Amino acid sequence: MKRLILLVLFFICFSLSSFCQDTVFNRTLSEITIYHTGKKSSENSVLTSIRNNSSISDGLSIEFVKKTPDRSLGDALKRISGVTVQNDKFVLVRGLADRYNSAMLNKTMLPSTEPDRRAFSFDIIPTNLIDNVVVNKSASANLPGDFAGGVIQVSTKEVSNNFFNIGIGSGYGLISTNKKFQLVDKIDFPTNFPSTYKFRTGSNGDKRAYTKLMPSPLSESFTSPLNVNSNLSIGIKKKSFNLLFSSTARNSFSLNYTDRQDYQSSTELAYKYKDTSFINTKSVNGLLNITYLNKNRFSLKTLFNHQVEQLYLVRSGDNFDNLQSVRSNSSNNVIKTVINTQFDSKIKNWNINLGHNLTLRDQPDYRINPVTKSLNSNENYSIAFRDTYRFWSIMNENSFNFGVNTNFKNLKIGGSYVNRGRSFQARVFRYDFIDMLNEITNNTDRYSANFNLLSSYAMIDKDYKKWKFNVGIRNEYNEFKVNTADFSGDGIEVYRKYFDPLPSLNVSYNLAKTKYRFSLSKTLSRPEFREVANFAYYDFVRNAQLLGNSNLQKTDIYNLDLKYEFYPKTGENVSVSVFGKNFLRPIEQIVADGSVPSNLLLTYTNPKSAVLYGIEFDVRKKISKAFDFYMNSSFVNSNVRGLNRQMQGQSNYVINGGLNFHKKNNTVNVTYNRVGDRISAVGFQGYDDIFENSRNVIDFVYLYKLKNTEFKLAVSDILAQPTVYYQKTRGELIKTNNEQTISISLNINL
Repeated sequence: MKRLILLVLFFICFSLSSFCQDTVFNRTLSEITIYHTGKKSSENSVLTSIRNNSSISDGLSIEFVKKTPDRSLGDALKRISGVTVQNDKFVLVRGLADRYNSAMLNKTMLPSTEPDRRAFSFDIIPTNLIDNVVVNKSASANLPGDFAGGVIQVSTKEVSNNFFNIGIGSGYGLISTNKKFQLVDKIDFPTNFPSTYKFRTGSNGDKRAYTKLMPSPLSESFTSPLNVNSNLSIGIKKKSFNLLFSSTARNSFSLNYTDRQDYQSSTELAYKYKDTSFINTKSVNGLLNITYLNKNRFSLKTLFNHQVEQLYLVRSGDNFDNLQSVRSNSSNNVIKTVINTQFDSKIKNWNINLGHNLTLRDQPDYRINPVTKSLNSNENYSIAFRDTYRFWSIMNENSFNFGVNTNFKNLKIGGSYVNRGRSFQARVFRYDFIDMLNEITNNTDRYSANFNLLSSYAMIDKDYKKWKFNVGIRNEYNEFKVNTADFSGDGIEVYRKYFDPLPSLNVSYNLAKTKYRFSLSKTLSRPEFREVANFAYYDFVRNAQLLGNSNLQKTDIYNLDLKYEFYPKTGENVSVSVFGKNFLRPIEQIVADGSVPSNLLLTYTNPKSAVLYGIEFDVRKKISKAFDFYMNSSFVNSNVRGLNRQMQGQSNYVINGGLNFHKKNNTVNVTYNRVGDRISAVGFQGYDDIFENSRNVIDFVYLYKLKNTEFKLAVSDILAQPTVYYQKTRGELIKTNNEQTISISLNINL
């Protein structure tokens, strides 16, 4: 059956291509050519792009984002129909876990920024560096085939005229600002520190001498200031050249209080803790675009992101499993750098793209200092040396891509090549005595990986009267290798080789204000490096270890979409879509059998199959000249066959809404977001699934605009409802506060 479908699609492609070529060679057209970079930042332009797109898609513009308090793309994406955001950075589409999405910056695939999950951290991209975002929810042959939820395409700013913009802002957190704060400085791993072998074979005297090379980090106490941010943008357009430079900087503080508990049995507690987390995030971002636009187009685009996050956590409570009273602390620093560079050219009807992405992630001195005493005793608290922990890790990833495509009237063909290489290594220690470290680095605490993907496609995009047909085939050949080891040091090579024909069909029937869509396709989801590496990472905050599974397989996904669209006026739309997906071997995160609450072991697995289906609504309407509103919602259901539960990471519903009032120089905007409960980790017999709760998020923005000046007042998360993780039979496991933030900003345009 599959081969028959492929043969039919190939036949349609080449039959239509012959027709198109005949049309091209037997018709002469006069041409008027205008060279111009179209405005892509307005709401109308994004709606027009979505309407004309062959595949089913949704999106947002920077013009819309300016009416919200969203400063990073991670915040803004939750305004798109069917899109939710986890931890303010990881994106879920149609309720599916973040690993089922792909991300592109302009025309370059974005790799995972995280060592322990398949996800791009969208909080590192500021909103004022983008023009628009489009999320493709159905497949077409010219899109990457590795997705089930959506392909998130981020377009950075273009220059249409000269400008100079400078802005500054500050924010006040009702919980975190002007409070006593504590952070711990990072300690870089000493360059003169001995190798693991030399350290382990040294005497105790040697180890004490080596320990002195690694100083204890300094603790800093202070009163937290206001959050601050600034931005600078310069656009220059001269004849056929245009140049854009934009930069932002941020420094923010947050303070979280968490109640944390788990159970040994249905009624007996394993532990009960109270956590206080102090978090400081600093980021610097830069964008440089140079474009030559004439008969042909050439552009060089570079995006730079650097983010430093410091966390200090204080934990107090009782561990009934270990019969201990706890007063522990932990410090963690994460440094992320992402540099994306791409050269794009359009020469006649040929498009050529070259790209490079460098991702650096440094975790210097993740430190756990367990301070305990026997439960219900009068003894003094002391350090539990056997549970101390100091961890350094470095992850480097280079990604190169090349793509070329062209079209012959309605026939579009192209190919691409992507290479990714990653190296990860860690050193792990604990204290045997206050002045002597002991190295506990395992052979599993490092891995290297390589990924090669060769793709080609042929696609027909053909209008016939009121119909539009998009039919094509994409072929992806992938070689995937991860070199890791077991505890004994024996090497483990995880090698996968896949060839996947991915057919797609998109059909639409177009009237003046109405559009009917149908889409049928096959896509896939490949395991990420980390998901198959035999490396166990201990997360003190979650009290859990995360371990890869070298037997993990790719997921095949079959997709069906139907959509109705109505465009009553410019800037307005109403749409309803229904969709279904069939997953063969879905990839899910689970709590491994035999885990205990005091040390959960999380890993990955492939259930046999799963099915997902849902419906989406989207409305954008102007009530009057002064009022307009938008509302979108998704209702999704899924079932993992044989296990009778929803898929891990999938929400049953998503609701977004907003009301906008604008008169003269004043704009008032109120937005609403709610995400249904979802399984955070799948349990096992005797230990139930862990769910994340739904909560209401309401934001308010007031904008005052003059000719060259913009003032913005924003209140984020007005209700500040807590985030809760729970089990249905045992109730709350984790409850963390969220805080309201009041921010003001001033932008001057010259």
